[in-house]
Formats: sequence, structure tokens, C-alpha cells
Amino acid sequence: MKQWMWRKFVKDWENIKDPKVREGYTRLTGMLGIMVNSILCVIKIILGLAIHSIAVVADGAHDLVDSLAACITLVGARIARKPADKDHPYGHARVEYLSSLVVSAIVLIVGYELMKTSIDKCLHPAATEFSWLMVGFMVFAIFLKGSSALFTIATGKHIKSLPVIAAGTDNRNDVISSIIIVIGMLMHHFTGLELDGYMGCIVSLFILYSGVMLIKETISPLLGEPPERETVEEMQEIILSHPEVIGVHDMVIYKYGPGKEFASFHAEVDSREDFLEIHDVIDDIEQEILNRLGITATAHMDPIEVDNPIRIRMQEVIAKAIESIDGVDSFHDLRVAPGKNHTKIIFDLVLEPGCRTDRDRILEIVSDAVKQENNTYEIAVNFDNLYI
Repeated sequence: MKQWMWRKFVKDWENIKDPKVREGYTRLTGMLGIMVNSILCVIKIILGLAIHSIAVVADGAHDLVDSLAACITLVGARIARKPADKDHPYGHARVEYLSSLVVSAIVLIVGYELMKTSIDKCLHPAATEFSWLMVGFMVFAIFLKGSSALFTIATGKHIKSLPVIAAGTDNRNDVISSIIIVIGMLMHHFTGLELDGYMGCIVSLFILYSGVMLIKETISPLLGEPPERETVEEMQEIILSHPEVIGVHDMVIYKYGPGKEFASFHAEVDSREDFLEIHDVIDDIEQEILNRLGITATAHMDPIEVDNPIRIRMQEVIAKAIESIDGVDSFHDLRVAPGKNHTKIIFDLVLEPGCRTDRDRILEIVSDAVKQENNTYEIAVNFDNLYI
């Protein structure tokens, strides 16, 4: 069903890297959200006021927030598609994240106000009228909102859009709160317990929780998240599929919003090869990454003396030395610089996130291992962080 909807309403629906296509998906889920939430909001508020149920009114107000959120998401997606300009050379894709923050703030405000009203009704309870019509409508609302939530979440995951996933997740939370309200209605009808204020508090808590989670999920990509493993592996596969490239390191992938990714990496090549030919290969690799992954990549060539016996031996020694060091991932850029009185062994050590081993201790272990091989060898180490 979801693929039929995508094919029917999104032009070129399979090209999810294209900003226009992404906007098409967002528009589809946004319009669906506005339609469903607006209908449910009006009916819930009218019926809630009629039966004096603050819980139902609160649920309707949450639907109103969701409808407003869908409008903001649509506007955000429209702005995010704007091309780069002199003030924003990397485009406007991060506006999607900012629109999520606006929605989060609105959700928190509504949740807080409804919580105050619900607590007041707990302290000063008023009779709530029971209606099987209201129960039937709430069951229908649960089915309608649940279907919309599942479709929205699936669409968000398909295009990897945080605001769309967040909107779908918020709708899913609404379904849970609606189920709680129905349970409260039935308990009131069969037991006589006046639970409406308490049900309103529970609904308000769901609203506040969804607002907090929205903020958390939005701030994370703004601060900077690691790239997806599938993207890293596919990029490495593209680079290493060219026989001229011996190895790859210092790969960094960073985002300026959905569909706006950049990368840099170091490609190790044989120092004996023709550099003009190698440069042409690097250009081809950058273009292939752009075509297949939609990532604008910049490569740096690292010439390697593949036949240097000292370098070959030092690779074995250093690899064995770092095996026992907690927090050291790997090493690269190994070079040998002979001197009159000593030989420098130059390389980079890659540290895992949260490495607790003292750097001086790391240098001591590696240096001892190298000097055991030859006392005239000295190491020159640069520490890198593992970004992936």
C-alpha cells in the first residue's frame, strides 16, 4: 500500500537523494497529516466539550498541534530545497531540523497548558457524561490515526527524514493516548469512578514526552552524528574497487542537512606510479561517489613506498604493538625518513571515541616495540580520532 501511494503521488519516487523528490514525500505525508488531524481535532473538541471531558479535549488539542506541525514541516521542506546562495554556500537543508525544533516548542507549550487544566480537574472533579457514540468515534480515530502514523514513519525511514519520522512517531503516541482515554471512559461507565482528569494528565504526559523526544532527536544531527555504516562501507567499496588505490584512511563524512552530504578521505597510492594518471583515477572516484551516493567528496593522495623493506617490517611491528592497547583502532600514513644518526618512523594512530589510555603511555608502548627492532629508530606520531 505504501509503495502504491509513493508511486501515485511522488514524481520520480525512487530518486530519494533529489531534494525535489524529498519535498514530494514530505508534502504527501504533510497533507495527509493535516487532513487526518484537522478532522479528528474538530470532532474531538466538539464532542469533548459536549460530554465535559478534559481528556478528550486534550486529545483534540494534540491533534491540532499535529496539524500545525505538519504545516510547519511542509514550509520547512520548501525552504530546505532552496539552492545555495552567497550567505549559505552549503544550501538550506538544515532548515528541516530547525522546523522540528519549532514543532517541539509548540508541543511542549500545549502539553504544559493541558497538564495544568487536567490537574485542576483532578482537584475539582466535575461529572463527565458517557456516550457510546464517543467511544465508537474514538475507536475509529485510533484506527485512522494509527494508519496515518505507520505510513508516515515508513515514509520517513524510506527517505531518511528526521522531521517526517518525528511526525509519524508523534502520531503513534497519539494513538496510545487515545486508547488510554477509551479505557478511562469504559472504567467510568462500569465503575462510576471519575477518572477524566487523571486521563487528561496521562495524555498531557504523552504530549510532553513526545516534545522532549523531538528536541532530543533534532539536536543530535545538529551537533553532528556519525555516518551510517552502509554509507561508509559503500564508499570504501567504490574507492578500493580501483586497483590503483592501495588503501584508504582519514575518511570523514559530514552533513549539512538531509540529502546534503560532503566527505573527504586520503587514498594511498604506489609512489612509483605516474601521478598524472593517478590524479585522473582520483577524479573518477570522486565523480562515482557523487553519482552513486550523492556525496560531494574530496580526496587527498598519499604516496606509499610499497617496496621499502623497513616500512614493510614496521607495519608488522606497529600492528602487533597496538593490539594490546585499549582504545587504539588502527594506524596509517606510515613513512620512513632515514637520517645520519637515526631513522624516523612517521605514522598516524587512530583513537576510538572515548579512548581512556593516556597518550604518553601509548607512545611509550609503540616506541619500545619499534626500538626493540632497531635502537636507532625514532617514532613521530600524529593522533587522529575515529570519526566513523
